[in-house]
Amino acid sequence: MTRALPGKKGFWGKVWDGVKAVFTPTVYLADRQAETLTRNTDLTIEANQRLEKSRQQLRKQELALQEFQREANLEFQAEQNDLNRSLQSELSRLTRELQTQEALLTREFQASEGKKNREHQEKLARLNMELQAELAKLNREFQAKEGNLNREHQVELEIFRSNLQKWCLEQQKELQLELKAIDAELARELRIYDRQTAIEVIHEQKRQNNSPIWLIAEDIVHSNPNQNPIPLRVFLSPPTLRFDRSGDGNDAAKGFPDMEETLGAYLQQFFEKYSAQGRPIEFLAGAWTSKFFHSQAATKSMFRGLKTEPTLILESAAEGDYFNFRFGYWGLNWATYRYKSAITMLPWREVLFDFAKDRALRWKEKRDKHIAAGKNAEEFDNRYGMEMVKRYRRNLEIIENERLCIEDGDDPSEIERLYSIHQNDYNQLRQFIGICHCIIAGLLADEYFLVHVSPEVRQPPLLPQILPDLLQEIPEEEQDKLAEIVVNFYGNLYNLIGQEESAWLAELRLDLAESLLGLPKKHWAEAQIFESVKAWLNLKKPGFSKKPGFWAEGELLDALDSALTIDDLGYVEKLNSCLAAVGKNRQLSVVDSCYNRGIQRCREEKYSAAIVDFNQVIQINPNLAEANYNRGLAYAKLGQYQAAIEDYTQVLRLNPNNANACNNRANAYYKLGDYERAIADYNQALSINPNLPGVAHNRDVAQGVWEEKKRQQREEEERRKVEEEEKKQKQREEEEAKGQEFYFEVITVNAQGREISRKPGKARQKLEQLGNGINLEMVYIPGGMFQMGSSENSSEQPIHQVTIKPFFMGKYLITQEQWQAVMGNNPSYFKGAKRPVENVSWQDAIEFCAKLSQKTGKNYRLPSEAEWEYACRAGTTTPFHFGETITPDLVNYDGNNPYASAPKGLYRQETTLVGSFPPNAFGLYDMHATVWEWCSDRWHDNYNGAPCDGSSWETGGSDNRVLRGGSWDDVAVDCRSAYRNWVALGDRHWDLGFRVAVS
Repeated sequence: MTRALPGKKGFWGKVWDGVKAVFTPTVYLADRQAETLTRNTDLTIEANQRLEKSRQQLRKQELALQEFQREANLEFQAEQNDLNRSLQSELSRLTRELQTQEALLTREFQASEGKKNREHQEKLARLNMELQAELAKLNREFQAKEGNLNREHQVELEIFRSNLQKWCLEQQKELQLELKAIDAELARELRIYDRQTAIEVIHEQKRQNNSPIWLIAEDIVHSNPNQNPIPLRVFLSPPTLRFDRSGDGNDAAKGFPDMEETLGAYLQQFFEKYSAQGRPIEFLAGAWTSKFFHSQAATKSMFRGLKTEPTLILESAAEGDYFNFRFGYWGLNWATYRYKSAITMLPWREVLFDFAKDRALRWKEKRDKHIAAGKNAEEFDNRYGMEMVKRYRRNLEIIENERLCIEDGDDPSEIERLYSIHQNDYNQLRQFIGICHCIIAGLLADEYFLVHVSPEVRQPPLLPQILPDLLQEIPEEEQDKLAEIVVNFYGNLYNLIGQEESAWLAELRLDLAESLLGLPKKHWAEAQIFESVKAWLNLKKPGFSKKPGFWAEGELLDALDSALTIDDLGYVEKLNSCLAAVGKNRQLSVVDSCYNRGIQRCREEKYSAAIVDFNQVIQINPNLAEANYNRGLAYAKLGQYQAAIEDYTQVLRLNPNNANACNNRANAYYKLGDYERAIADYNQALSINPNLPGVAHNRDVAQGVWEEKKRQQREEEERRKVEEEEKKQKQREEEEAKGQEFYFEVITVNAQGREISRKPGKARQKLEQLGNGINLEMVYIPGGMFQMGSSENSSEQPIHQVTIKPFFMGKYLITQEQWQAVMGNNPSYFKGAKRPVENVSWQDAIEFCAKLSQKTGKNYRLPSEAEWEYACRAGTTTPFHFGETITPDLVNYDGNNPYASAPKGLYRQETTLVGSFPPNAFGLYDMHATVWEWCSDRWHDNYNGAPCDGSSWETGGSDNRVLRGGSWDDVAVDCRSAYRNWVALGDRHWDLGFRVAVS
């Protein structure tokens, strides 16, 4: 645009010198420190508290990781111990079985012939072989499970470590945004608080008429109470005001053009671009009412009234031959304002002269070309008119005088230079000053929307995108100088943000690079791209910044590429876009990065970490068969063959002709012992690639193992069938030994004696023939444990647990016909063949058992007291096996004396036929009442020291013998399952009887 004379700095250079002096990092940092000192002091304590809270959270996570590792180790050790115990238990069991079998074989050997001896030896050898095989199997299973647990924990820990690193970074980002949001929220709250004070200040300024904008100040304070971000208010104080209420504001330098409307139009158009992209700016053109108020005093006065509103004041003035441009600026609730001179002592007349000289030189250049082309000069001059030609020639003469003056070493400004100024020269001056206003306003607006708003509405710089259109008419070298100032300014802003929000610096730097792509030269954006990469590496690879030396661009991208994860997809997409925009061919891929890192970790045998990498690849691209294939290899190396099989299966879904996947899946099936599937996969691999090394051999090995396995399975199945048949035969013999099944109903009553349940029951019994058609029915009583005794009487205490072995017990009380068949007499008072024998002593009962044993060849006896109560209860814990009480319909007792809430009933005053009343769940009849039943035990006053194995208590106590069950002549309470009684062993009475037992 301007062709300055030799040795003379152009006016653009003077402008950039002034702007650079304001926006260089050193000056800007000093200003920022002064502006934010007060605000930061208020937030420091809260920020430190939050940072400390964050550190504590991070520490908790570290402790959680340590605790997880400790628990994992404890779980592993516990499982290992369980396996050891299981192995030892199994060894002990097998050893006991072996010892039992050996003892059995030894006895059989001693009692058998040579043929049986050989059979026993063979069986012993087989048992030894089975024992050794079982031990080997258990040992293999233990070692395999131990290895699997260890490897599984490695993968889990690697995944946990990766997730913890991601969590820590996310927490760091969230905390930094939260602190910034708290800062912004505090500023908004203070704004509400300070508004009343601001309104009072405005009223005072209105009263004293000492503010240039008091007419609208109160409206500004009352507007936009909740808007986020709060609009930036911009005021314009042009060199001259068309309507100055003071009458003293239009004393601009003589010849300086009016430009209030022009500047207003320039800025309005400029700010509309900001508002259209989410950066609200309220440009209040015409609000400045008087040039009487100016400079820092006016800014200070406005700051008192509008400190709650982010504000920018653009103030310019022409004094004599010089033009000055200053600005005042503050953010939300700043402690003080910023006031700077952007352009100082710019010789505006020289600027006009430069425009005029440039116009004259261009006219001469066109005229010379016209004449050189053989055309008429007069025709060219007539085109412009003689008056304009005279002006151009006069300006050219002045230019020549200036050149001669400079050659003589004189100052051209000291000679008379009456340049002819065209209206377009004035328009160019207006345009130049408008551009200066837009650039300064754009820099400060970008600072506001980047630094001084809450994070959720933060916006990257917009000026770099608009700048090329603003500077179309500016020489290229001057554009480079301005771009350098702008980029340095933004770089400084991002450095400030990075001090507080380091976790976001990489993304923010990349946003800046994207903003700078609009500049004609791309090296500014390129520089920010690699600053972003450095910030990313400093964040994700803490040791990066400590590495010495200069990092070339390729090295930076290689370092970045080696550390990318799935969480960086958004960053990489924008980075690739920026790299392409600046002409770089390099494009990064998270998939390739994770995949290549996984391959490298496999080479380094870091299989757990490799699996984490392949997981991310598959999550991004589920159809990348290579990722599944290599993850399968890693799982196989860790012994996790089932997971490897799933990966190889996915590979074959995506590519059915992948012979290597078939082969590797076959290997995994082989490791798991699934030989049939392994053989099928080996065959499939060979059908795809018959020349695949080692597959045929592995298939043949698997085939051999599978055939042997099937042979062993057949043998095992045959052996299992034999053992199962032997077991069933033994069970049949045992069941037959228990006798034939018989069926009955089991009745349960409540405390009132009403029936509440009637269920079918069954038991087994054996018949003992006593001659003349008289049989003794013995019921099988299964073994078990029960709580013997009750809390009702001291003789029934303490309640204690007793274990009973299986035995047989008389289904009924011994009847008179059974006594007659064995003893040859009948001592009973109440006669009747099917009535219970009574009037017998304990000694009589013992004699009967001895004769019965002699008669049958079996060892009949009286039941022990524990056996009797166990048999009576038949699994119940209530006072009676019928439930909470009894009635005369169920038991033969003195019905005049009931138990619990049962009603009174029949008192029969004699014995009844055996089996006249319902049985208990074991199938035993008349266990309650009818006659007392002798037990084998000596009498003891309580159960202290009583046996717990169900045996008869033959030591201590007295010679008296135990009676159980009650009788027809007793009250209900004496008939309880736990009730105990005694008489002398020689006593006889019409209510004393018994039933027999046999083991």
